Amino acid sequence: MDYRQLPRIANSDLTELKNHLFGLPQRKHSPAQVFGTRFHDLLLEDAGAVPTGKGAAATKRMLDVMRANPFFNHIIADAQIETAQYWDDELTGLPCKARLDIRHPAQGLVVDVKTTSARSQREFEESCYQYEYDRQAAFYLDGCQLTGACANRFILLGIQKQKPHNLYVVEVLADSIFIDNGRRKYRRLLRSWQEVGFKPSSWVA
Repeated sequence: MDYRQLPRIANSDLTELKNHLFGLPQRKHSPAQVFGTRFHDLLLEDAGAVPTGKGAAATKRMLDVMRANPFFNHIIADAQIETAQYWDDELTGLPCKARLDIRHPAQGLVVDVKTTSARSQREFEESCYQYEYDRQAAFYLDGCQLTGACANRFILLGIQKQKPHNLYVVEVLADSIFIDNGRRKYRRLLRSWQEVGFKPSSWVA
């Protein structure tokens, strides 16, 4: 069974629940999401593939910037790529899952790559709250802890979609305010999930 179809709760499913609860439009498979997913695949899984189609030139420039960056190369070296984690939430007992872009178990580190329109480090940091990356980071780190993996650091790498394709780095610790805020968000949503018996669109009927 495909990872997305497994009847376990992913961070994206929590977003779908939140939109459902507040009557917001569900924005699945938007052009930005499709672009970001394709970029992830080319960067982390299909390194030898050549970008094609709409946005291919920008994608190639972004890939070149990432692959030439010493910090990214240091992070990617000897890392586990696109690893799935499965756990049961300790408070609700609900089954959860996460797919980690980059993971270094020995370093207690999880890294997530984002494509962004931010024009500065500050704008990217603000977008981390706007898009609730704090919730994602807390969900991932707590999930790793519950699977027995000691994860206490989370890095968000933001690659600018427009020229000059700046690379932004946000690193947070498991005991930071950023993670604490995100933890409250995902736990509140899991409680709501339990109350309403929500079923996301990605699960197999």
